[in-house]
Amino acid sequence: MMEHLFPTIELFGIPGFTLNLTVALMSVIVSLIVILIAMAAVRRMDVRRPSGMQNFLEAIIDFIRGLAKDTVGAKHADEWVPLGLTLFIWIFVSNQIGLITNVTAEAHQGLGIHEEGHYSFWMSPTANFNVAMAMGIAMVLLSHFVGLRRPGEYFKHWVSPNPAMLPLHLVEELPKFLTLGLRLFGNIFAGEVLLAILVGLPLSMGWVAGSLAGGIPMLVWLGYSMFVGTVQAFVFTVLTLVYIGQKLPHGDH
Repeated sequence: MMEHLFPTIELFGIPGFTLNLTVALMSVIVSLIVILIAMAAVRRMDVRRPSGMQNFLEAIIDFIRGLAKDTVGAKHADEWVPLGLTLFIWIFVSNQIGLITNVTAEAHQGLGIHEEGHYSFWMSPTANFNVAMAMGIAMVLLSHFVGLRRPGEYFKHWVSPNPAMLPLHLVEELPKFLTLGLRLFGNIFAGEVLLAILVGLPLSMGWVAGSLAGGIPMLVWLGYSMFVGTVQAFVFTVLTLVYIGQKLPHGDH
């Protein structure tokens, strides 16, 4: 499979500190799609005769509210529904958008083009390691900030039931910074790589043989990848709410 490059620009003149323009553009596109979905759902809100899009969004909100009640507790559920809803829809759209199409081209010069090569201009933002890891780390840090709203109970947790448990609590907590983002990245990236291989079979084997060899597997994998993308949006959202719930006082659940 041909290696794809990405247009990048250096930020603040710091060597190695670059911005992937494809990822940045796709993140903006995904955000706009999410905004359009929300606007379409609330454009003509009617309690008596709700539209199909309104029913769809309300069903997702009820689903997220149920998750929040099970993870952060009924007392705090409504407080975290907006975060859970935004995470689920944004990650879902991000996971699927790279499956719809793949825009690549030979490029020699232009904004962010530093060498001649085959550049990718369309991808799932969550198939980028930096995006997935940044989201995962940000959500774990958020859970700790939530806990620090009550510092006494937060720090007491680390040494409960006795100070000897501190190393075990650290061992339990540190992997969260890696696993939340890595799980999302690995599943979405692997799906797009295999899909690109199947799409490229007609070029390497000829259109007839390649289409026969890759056509049906590509459709099957496409359907499976859409399912995996939905599951990963669900898993990321649930785990975020679980981590937040773990840092809330147990009496609030």
